[in-house]
Amino acid sequence: MGTILKIAIRNLTQHKVKSLIVGALITLGITLTFIGNSLFESASEGVKRGYSENFTGDIMIQGTSDKKFSLFGSEDFGFGGVGEPTPVIQKYDQVLETIRALPQMKAFTSQVAGFAILNLEARGQAFNLLFGIEPESYFETFQSIKILEGRMLANGENGIMMSRKRLNQIAKDNKAVLKLGDEILLNAFSDKGVKVRAVPLVGIYEYIVPTQALEVVSFVDVQTMRSLNAMTVGSKDEVKVDDSTQALLDMGSDDFFGEESTVGAGKTAGAVNLDGILGDKSIRNTLQTIDNGSWHNLLVRLQPGSDVNGTLAALNKTFAANELPVKAVGWKEAAGTTAALTDVAQIIFNIVIIILAVVAVIIIINTLVISVMERTSEIGTMRALGAQKPFIRELFIAETILLAGFFGLIGIIIGSLAVVGINIVGIKIDNDFLQVLFGSTNLKPNLSLNQMLLSLGYTFFIGMVSWIYPVSIALKVSPLKAIATE
Repeated sequence: MGTILKIAIRNLTQHKVKSLIVGALITLGITLTFIGNSLFESASEGVKRGYSENFTGDIMIQGTSDKKFSLFGSEDFGFGGVGEPTPVIQKYDQVLETIRALPQMKAFTSQVAGFAILNLEARGQAFNLLFGIEPESYFETFQSIKILEGRMLANGENGIMMSRKRLNQIAKDNKAVLKLGDEILLNAFSDKGVKVRAVPLVGIYEYIVPTQALEVVSFVDVQTMRSLNAMTVGSKDEVKVDDSTQALLDMGSDDFFGEESTVGAGKTAGAVNLDGILGDKSIRNTLQTIDNGSWHNLLVRLQPGSDVNGTLAALNKTFAANELPVKAVGWKEAAGTTAALTDVAQIIFNIVIIILAVVAVIIIINTLVISVMERTSEIGTMRALGAQKPFIRELFIAETILLAGFFGLIGIIIGSLAVVGINIVGIKIDNDFLQVLFGSTNLKPNLSLNQMLLSLGYTFFIGMVSWIYPVSIALKVSPLKAIATE
């Protein structure tokens, strides 16, 4: 084996130009692959951090449904679930007991999602995602914002909190400057009609971990959100009325409109307080009571280092055993479509890299084939001196592996230095779509063992594939051809 390596190294150094051409292609491909995947891996971490620390937590509990729902509503109809109501968590108290029993649970909160149109009067309208929250538990679970003006919502208080970036965008698009204390009119649409609520702007904030994708989200008190979503309780209880009211309801039209109509024990209709009956709102209020126990999602943060996948599996097993109509999902499914963009982009990037790798392999193969043809006499002479086909095969394999390995390692080193440099400088992202894709406004990739191993894998692939055809040609060279060539 030592003899083969010595001959392989000698052959590579003797054919420096061809070796450098092939090596440059390998170095360039591995460098681009290393930098690109490092950027996307850092982007994935940024997206995960942005969502899990700001909105989704590690685990989200939601009601079961044939449709797919994220933290924001229906995935089939876009943000807010327009036309498709988000399922409410059934048997909420039992679900809550299960969550509280988790030893690895750090904090939890519940949330109601929806959307509303901000009515800016003559200055137009602005679409806004809304999270209905119980402020105390929510901001204990997600310590993700910094108050710039005003204050946080208090439990039981009606109001709205908006991000500074969202307010700036509304001012830019609608020429409407919203200030603390302004009453904001919220219009929401559902299968139960239009709901309108007015709430004061009590706080303006910014995210500690930048999340451009979610700047459109604002926080309102949960009762306002339930009202906008028409989450009311229907009543099937028997309603008791007094004798005079029942007599009035039993009267026929002739009796009711007759001059001598009587109600009950000799009382005339005129004696009945019709204004009082028609003005009684108790039954209507019963039918329109907001359901104080309705929640769309229950968000859970686990202790650092917890096995999230194991906890998800255990929770869903418990829910099934107790016949609870809910399911637990991870942060990525909770975040929905926007969080999947980074994964899709990375897959597309790697497909492009694979295509480029195939092209590079073809170029390398052609270069090696030319090298084999130029070395026909050398190969034939070795065969004439007694070298067997396995020796020739191992020699060319060694040359190809050494070439790919050496220049692949150079590519990894250059890629690592480039990643360190980019991390120091940072890549500022101004485009909104790219900010969503990379989960940051200033991308700073980190060195990753995973990317080093992946790049080594690409190098090994190039080395193993590139030798197959050239070696098959080399093995066909006979001693007689070497003599004829000479």
